[in-house]
Amino acid sequence: LLGNFIAKFPQVNLSLINGNSRGVETALQEHRIDLGLVEGIFRLPNLKYTSFLQDELVAVVHAHTKLNIQDEISPEDLLNIPLVLRERGSGTLDVFERALSQHNLKLSSLNVMMYLGSTESIKLFIEHADCMGIVSIRSVHKELVAGNLRVIEIKGMPMQREFNFVQLQGQEGGLSQVFMRFAGHHSKNL
Repeated sequence: LLGNFIAKFPQVNLSLINGNSRGVETALQEHRIDLGLVEGIFRLPNLKYTSFLQDELVAVVHAHTKLNIQDEISPEDLLNIPLVLRERGSGTLDVFERALSQHNLKLSSLNVMMYLGSTESIKLFIEHADCMGIVSIRSVHKELVAGNLRVIEIKGMPMQREFNFVQLQGQEGGLSQVFMRFAGHHSKNL
């Protein structure tokens, strides 16, 4: 999306800061960035959130994992499966914790091998360790098509989320608005 935006507006200078949702919100509040993209369930009153894209988290394992995992498991089965998850402060972990709570499960009761700072690091970790990760279905499309990863359905535990643009209240306009409109028109290709 950023590549297409810069191709259309080559005179624009952009920088991208990558971080979890809480870090993006902090960067906005400290005026280090003008526009953020976050997911999760927390909302701060001095920020304006604009809906952008629907997404779903899924459980994935390496296609050749030695774990004895069926294609569909119960939420309670998660208690016995080694997991690699996003770090505290990430919207992904927020959504996963909320889904667990719907089944009276706590993150502290799970067998978490490691918390990592990005989806890409989770995918790489899964390639070399027998564990399960919780990631966006959008982030593993290529790996699923190539047959490197497989999705494990967690019965009765949907993990829907929404990506939102976020700005300081009263700071709407300018380049941020242009980018948000551009992204909205191109979101069906994501």
